[in-house]
Amino acid sequence: MAEKFAVGVDFGGTKILSGVVNLETGQLVGTGKKKTRAIQEHDDLVKRLISVVDESLIDAGMELKEVAGIGIGAAGQVNREKGVLIYAANIGVSDLPLSQPLTEYYKIPCVLGNDVEIATLGEMHFGAGRKCDNFVCIFVGTGIGSGIVQDGKLYRGATGTAGEIGHIVLDPYGRLCGCSSVGCLEAYASRTAIAKQIVGELTRGSESVISDKIDMQKGILRSKALSEAIEAGDEVVKTAVTQAAHFLGMGLATVMNFYNPQRIILGGGLVEACDYFFEQAVKQAKHRSLRVPAKKIEIVKAELGDYAGVIGAALMVKERLGIATR
Repeated sequence: MAEKFAVGVDFGGTKILSGVVNLETGQLVGTGKKKTRAIQEHDDLVKRLISVVDESLIDAGMELKEVAGIGIGAAGQVNREKGVLIYAANIGVSDLPLSQPLTEYYKIPCVLGNDVEIATLGEMHFGAGRKCDNFVCIFVGTGIGSGIVQDGKLYRGATGTAGEIGHIVLDPYGRLCGCSSVGCLEAYASRTAIAKQIVGELTRGSESVISDKIDMQKGILRSKALSEAIEAGDEVVKTAVTQAAHFLGMGLATVMNFYNPQRIILGGGLVEACDYFFEQAVKQAKHRSLRVPAKKIEIVKAELGDYAGVIGAALMVKERLGIATR
C-alpha cells in the first residue's frame, strides 16, 4: 500500500502553522508558518491559509495530487459539519466559513475541528497519550483549552464543545475574559493573562529584564522570554508566572476531582518553554485535589511540541474520510 499524506493546519491565536503529514507514521515532511494577528477580513484569512498550505507543500517537495485532503484546527468553537468557525474569542471572529473556501480552491476535501481537539488527536496517536484510554489534554497559550479522550476516543460533548476548561469560573466577580464573561481560568492562567499582569507592573514603574521583550500596547510576549526572565531571577516575571501556575493548578484539580482521568497532558508554548510553570501547576493541582485522585494521576508534558495540532489536523482528515493505512 502506498504511503498516504494529508495537510494539517493549526490556526491559533498568534500564528498559523501547517504541515504535510505521513498518516501512517505522523512524520512531518514539510511545514509552513504565518502570523494570525492583523487579519482584517475573511478574504485576508483565506489567502493566509492558502499561502501557508502552499508553503508546506513546497517545503515537502510534493504536489497537491499527492495529499488526500486538508484538515484545519481553529482556536474556538466550530461547526464541524458545515466547516464554520462559530466563535473565536482570542481571534475576534465569528461565523467564519473555513472548509468551503479551501475545498473550492484546491478541489480536495477540507475538514474543520477545534485546535485543542486536533492537538489531542496528535498526542493520542503519536505523543504522550499513547497507550492511555482515558486522559485530558490541556494546552496553555493565548487562551486555555482541552481535549477529552474517553475509552480511546475523543469525547466532544452534546454540542461538540466539550473541553472548554479555560472558561470554568474561578471568581464570579473577577477579571474580564475574552469570552465576555468574568473570572474564567483563561483570564488568570494563560500566557495572555501573564503578559497583562506584567504590563500592569511595568506601567506602575516596576523594573524587569523583560521590559524590552514585551509589546506594551498589545501585551504580546513569547514563552521563551518568560522562562529566560525567571532563570535570571526576575521577581516581576516570577510572581506573575507563579500566580498563573497556581490558578492553572486549581483548574487541573477541578478536572481531577470531577472527571478523574488516568492522565493529564499539559502542552502549549508556555508549558514547553517554562519548566517552572509546569512544576508549580502540578504541585498546586495535587495539593488542591482530593487525596485519592492526587495519588493516582499522571501529569505529563505533551511530546509533539508546536506541531501537535498540525499532526492532529492531518489525522482528522484520515478519521473523517475513513482513509486506511498499513
